[in-house]
Amino acid sequence: MTDDILQRLSPARMLILLAVIMVLLPLVPYIPLWLTLFCVLLLAWRLLHDLGRVPLPGRFVRLVLILIALGAIIFSYYTLFGRSAGSAFLALMLCMKLLEMHNQRDRMVVIFLASFMVVLGFLFSQSLFTGIYMIFEAIILTTALISINHRPASYVSYLTTYKNNLRLAGRMLLQAAPLCFLLFILFPRVPGPLWGLSEDVVSASTGLSEEMSPGRISQLSNNDAVAFRVKFKDVIPKPTELYWRGPVLWRFNGVRWDAPKSQLTLRLETEYEKFGPAVDYTLTLEPHQQRWLFALDLPANLPVKSRMTSELQILSLRVIDKVTRYEMRSHTNYRIEPNTPQHLQRYLTLPANIAPRSQQLIQTWLGHSADKSQLIKKALAYFRDQEFYYSRQPPLLFDDPVDEFLFQTRKGYCEHYASAFTVMMRQAGIPARVVTGYMGGEMNPLSDYMIVRQSDAHAWSEIWLAGQGWLRVDPTNMIPPERIESTVDLIRRQSQTNRNRQLIELTWLGRSFRQARYAWDAVNNRWNQWIIGFNEKRQLALLSSLGMPNISWRGMTLLLFTMMAGVLIVVSIYLFRSSERQPDRASKLYQQFQTKIARLGFSKQDQESALSFAARIKSSRDDLMREVNNITGLYNKLRYTAHPPQYLFEKLETAVKQFQPKRIR
Repeated sequence: MTDDILQRLSPARMLILLAVIMVLLPLVPYIPLWLTLFCVLLLAWRLLHDLGRVPLPGRFVRLVLILIALGAIIFSYYTLFGRSAGSAFLALMLCMKLLEMHNQRDRMVVIFLASFMVVLGFLFSQSLFTGIYMIFEAIILTTALISINHRPASYVSYLTTYKNNLRLAGRMLLQAAPLCFLLFILFPRVPGPLWGLSEDVVSASTGLSEEMSPGRISQLSNNDAVAFRVKFKDVIPKPTELYWRGPVLWRFNGVRWDAPKSQLTLRLETEYEKFGPAVDYTLTLEPHQQRWLFALDLPANLPVKSRMTSELQILSLRVIDKVTRYEMRSHTNYRIEPNTPQHLQRYLTLPANIAPRSQQLIQTWLGHSADKSQLIKKALAYFRDQEFYYSRQPPLLFDDPVDEFLFQTRKGYCEHYASAFTVMMRQAGIPARVVTGYMGGEMNPLSDYMIVRQSDAHAWSEIWLAGQGWLRVDPTNMIPPERIESTVDLIRRQSQTNRNRQLIELTWLGRSFRQARYAWDAVNNRWNQWIIGFNEKRQLALLSSLGMPNISWRGMTLLLFTMMAGVLIVVSIYLFRSSERQPDRASKLYQQFQTKIARLGFSKQDQESALSFAARIKSSRDDLMREVNNITGLYNKLRYTAHPPQYLFEKLETAVKQFQPKRIR
């Protein structure tokens, strides 16, 4: 019974199941839960069959299962094409193929399909972790491919088979590494993606949204995922200047702020006055499946293939579905549109009967204010002097969110303060709008760039005053530190110096964890810059530095094939010489046998053959005859066979290891 189970659980079968599981794991977060459970069921069915517990389903049952699953996929996605639907379809077909895997051809099909599906992980994530995981997938798949073409002599040598096949797979992939490197460096880059996946537009992964309502941004307070990284060319701006502009919202329905796409007008020229030097920096943006590009206020240039709206929001011409790197210049001290801009009326519009108590308070302030600047100061002082708290978990707001927040709950996150302040300004006749984006960031102490995380998402207000133009006002900054409920939020609002001091004050375990986190992020940044961000521009710059300026794609292709041919010739010579040296392995194993038998007083003479030496041993020790004959026969086969099979080496290695001769007293 044990022999039968071990025979069924062969390395090839186990490695195929392991490879399929590894291929499916990266897809689990992106496919429906029912499909994940269905794939687990099919994998368990195959494993139980390999253990001899259940039979495989017949053709009719398999057909019914496929039709049901296909119908469910179409019902979930309304298509079989696209990134998510296509991945779900391939996952289903791979698992169903396991239920009809009977012979060598079926096993090869499963491995080839799984090898193709390895690349699906990069459609959802291009992180360094994904790249490392894909290398392990390739190793397991290659090991499985070797295993199905080489069966061990017996189950006793299964462990040795795993080890040897794994070693061979690693060696094969290392030999292929030069070709991969050449393909990466020299393969002509095609501008833009190789394929379009329309559904990606709606599968946003960024924390921000095209609309804002109470509680929307506070949901990101514990999300430490990286939004983008910034490398400044010269001077790093002050913390009070680190406002990364994103979506600008101006329409309010009483609960939610948004900006209708149909009314997004493009700005051709920006009327502004700059004060002081510009800030130059390079921003590496993580994919968020939207068209927003972030920049410090006020952008002085536009990245390639982008436009700016009338609200000074930069929009890419394509969806940001991969790591995007662009150069920017901004003026952090500026005055924009001091004269009356167009579309000013829409920044004054409010729903009817909205926030009556706030309206009454504003009218009172207007009666005691000499000008609108004084009213703005009173509004900010109201947040500072009254019992307002900066809270991640504010009470729910129902009928009139603005009045309820200003006069009842008085607990909120940045979106509560920005929304209420903007409404108050409009009630006072001051044009105002809400700006969302990110505020601040932390420098990586192990490198020279700033990390801006999703938890740095922020909302603030912009108001327009005649002669001064649009002014940034952040009412959240009026909340005293003692009324900030979360310590993390308090630290986030501190300067970089205070953040570093907090790091020093941590325990050694906390410091080690933070340092490891910074180190991993630095490695991720290099990955993004040199691997994911290796585009046509960088490729041409690298080749130019190697003495090949202005090389065409034809010249690049010719160079690629020439160098690949050279690498293949070198690898072929190495493999040929390695195959000629294979008998040396048998000699080493036989030498180990001679060392063991020499402890009993038997030493092989130089002129003595292996058979003669075995006969001399047997004449004195009949009890060793079986083991000596086995080792000698295997050694002679390996020495005098032109291309000995791999399993003979494994059998000889096992026989020599198990040979433990004892002295006769």
